[in-house]
Amino acid sequence: MDRRNFVKVAALVPLLAGNGRLGWALTDVREKAVEAAHGAEEGQLAARYELTLNRVLHGDSPAYTEEFLLADVRPEAVRRFTEYSGDLSGRYIGALATVARTSGRSFAGLDDLVAKVIAMQKPDGYFGAGFHAGSPIDEDLALLWGNGRLLVGLLEYCRQVPEPAVLAACKRLGDWPVKIGPLMLSDDMREAFGAKHFASSYICWMQQTEGLANLYMATKEERYRKLAEQVAAVIERRHGDHVHGYLTSLRGVMDLFQATGDVKYLAQCEDAWAEVSGSRDALITGGVPEGWSPNNHRTEGCGECDWARLTLMLWKATQKKVYLEAAERTVFNELAFNQFSTGDFGHRLYTDTGLPAQGAARAWWCCTLHGLRAFPDVEGSVFRSTADGLWYDLPLDGRMAVGETTAGALRAMSTSTMGQNGTVRITITAVGTGRDALFLRKPKWAESLEIRTSGSARQYPAGDGYVGLERVWAAGDTVEVKYAMGLCREVVGSEAAGEERVAYFYGPWLLGASGADNPAYFNELTAGNRLERGKEQSVAGVQPKRGFLVPVAATEVACFPAEYPDQPGRVVLRAVAEQTGMETTGWELRFLGVKQG
Repeated sequence: MDRRNFVKVAALVPLLAGNGRLGWALTDVREKAVEAAHGAEEGQLAARYELTLNRVLHGDSPAYTEEFLLADVRPEAVRRFTEYSGDLSGRYIGALATVARTSGRSFAGLDDLVAKVIAMQKPDGYFGAGFHAGSPIDEDLALLWGNGRLLVGLLEYCRQVPEPAVLAACKRLGDWPVKIGPLMLSDDMREAFGAKHFASSYICWMQQTEGLANLYMATKEERYRKLAEQVAAVIERRHGDHVHGYLTSLRGVMDLFQATGDVKYLAQCEDAWAEVSGSRDALITGGVPEGWSPNNHRTEGCGECDWARLTLMLWKATQKKVYLEAAERTVFNELAFNQFSTGDFGHRLYTDTGLPAQGAARAWWCCTLHGLRAFPDVEGSVFRSTADGLWYDLPLDGRMAVGETTAGALRAMSTSTMGQNGTVRITITAVGTGRDALFLRKPKWAESLEIRTSGSARQYPAGDGYVGLERVWAAGDTVEVKYAMGLCREVVGSEAAGEERVAYFYGPWLLGASGADNPAYFNELTAGNRLERGKEQSVAGVQPKRGFLVPVAATEVACFPAEYPDQPGRVVLRAVAEQTGMETTGWELRFLGVKQG
């Protein structure tokens, strides 16, 4: 859509939009996603990405129709959470705009949707119902939250389509928090909207950092930077409060660091990350709960995505391996486990020992779209380029796009079959004019790397756990990396049991006992079952027929049921990441050992 027609649509579009699905120019995504969900033998990250994209574009229960999306900017109470004005519509716009920008895909209906959204902007700059500036209530904080998400989504759209009318709407929307800033920054507001308000607590104001920092980067207008800095100064982690809101606020502080170069914002985020990582809210899956302790009874896809994205931002800013290793655990386990077979993301209850099937929920109103938005950030962290060469940091599917602004000339793409045979295949897609280096990371969980190249290359230790390969590359050259992996046990605490428990890992994958594969394992005293340590056996050759399998990790262990220990049986431990290929089922993750003596 050209700019003249865009402005025309924005000015003339009726407030009641059409009922049908949006007309996306993407014909093959459904077929790819269906194939990926049933096979997924190669490229599980790509398969997961396609599964969620397909759900957003073509899925139902509910379908993301134009009417459905616009309901929160009118607002109109035809579905849940329209009081969070701009939340769903903003996430949808931002996720698809980012997918388009990073993958080269096109979504034909996105321009029209954005035009219809900005046509509903209120004179004061915000979207939705009225705001009670004199004495805000929970609905006002909800509106504040949704408008913050919409500002981010519209700015992400502007990165893909630099449309002046949309940027002008962003500025009007950004001017609104500037106007109400004195009220929202007051001690009275901070105290009035504590953690008991949860999703409508003070986090609805704190998360404005993301939109404001990005608006400053887009406009260089100082009022947005100044307010972002003022908000950053009042961010705090409150007991029982909403994790997604807090972590989104920190991601905004990282954006503020990027915008200003002020290292105090980086230090703020590093300190906050370290505090969470050392707390009881750091889950064995590599994730975080929906609410901070003591309100930490279930997970949330949004918070998991925020944790992964924040951790990857810290890795890119500092090159500290602790962040890369933590992000790796989150992506391989919590993000994978949280993804439903439909492609949705959402909630799971959890206990001291596992995650029951009861209480699982597909959070289409936020988590599904936040999950889609996270995929480009994960894929964009697989490779990085420096003046020294190209670095393969995460053993996942990924690509280093030609034309990306980096110092190095080498570009590549990778396809992972790690879950099948422990192998990743890297294909060179673009080269420079001389010798260049490709650096391969040896993770802590890999005993060794077996490297094969399609031509001779100088291989050498590059320090910090990396192996360098140097040669004059040609487009089409391949490198095959096989990761030698094994089973390991990690001691974990259990407040309820009072005994030592262990979690099992195979390579980067957390293993668990699922109800779907081990129905007899689960009963009233499940948490008291004991596994015989030291005699675990691989059962990689015996696999069920379903998608998203990780057969290399499948392990069988002798089990002594708490209810009848004199009749031992066997239990199969599988990667929790396999949950995506299954109907929702219960999992045990922390196990007691056989009694000694």
